[in-house]
Amino acid sequence: MSLTLIAKQQPQAINKLYALKNEVFKDGALSAKDKELIAVSLSLTLKCDTCLETHALAAKQLGATRDELREAMLVAMYLVGPSAMVWTPVIDQILDGKS
Repeated sequence: MSLTLIAKQQPQAINKLYALKNEVFKDGALSAKDKELIAVSLSLTLKCDTCLETHALAAKQLGATRDELREAMLVAMYLVGPSAMVWTPVIDQILDGKS
């Protein structure tokens, strides 16, 4: 079942999911940008292209540099091995500024 279909059938559940996301990703002890960079690393370990694109774009909008994105990706690679970074061409698009 897609997120779109769930949103049509149970919008209150999706609204609560987005409310949680908005609460988690606001500035706190960690900045919103830092949280997005963490999410970039986790997206690689989860092998989720959509997650990677979403969080990399959000990090960039919050001022993350290519160097910061690359280092966040390297953290994922260190923790789970090269497979964290070799599975998707999205990484090249992000680091080349095309995403």
